[in-house]
Amino acid sequence: MKHTLIALVTIFGLLAIPATSSACIQKLKADKTTVKVGETVSVTANIKWIHHPCVLDVDEVNFKWIGVKKLSKIKWSKKGRGKYTATFKVKITSAKKAMIKMWRECSKSGKHGTELTFTVTR
Repeated sequence: MKHTLIALVTIFGLLAIPATSSACIQKLKADKTTVKVGETVSVTANIKWIHHPCVLDVDEVNFKWIGVKKLSKIKWSKKGRGKYTATFKVKITSAKKAMIKMWRECSKSGKHGTELTFTVTR
């Protein structure tokens, strides 16, 4: 009986642990990833919070622009509880490497993010 109770508590504890251990789920998607230098591309960023309430504001997102130039302001729109999206334009400026990195640093789960890499053709 005692072993059955311990086994049930252990199984319940394992099932209660979230499958994703990140500060939030972040995604970057471009309308196209094969581009040419000088081309303008529309990019959509998505954030889904894991912790409710999140300790970070939705605007507390870090970006690194490599071989691309941001052309429009990033304005987040709420799409549901803890779900946000933003669409912005970028211009490809490098023939060697074009990439956008996005990340958030959460005091609960650390630094997590995503990146979007473009294939630059001539």
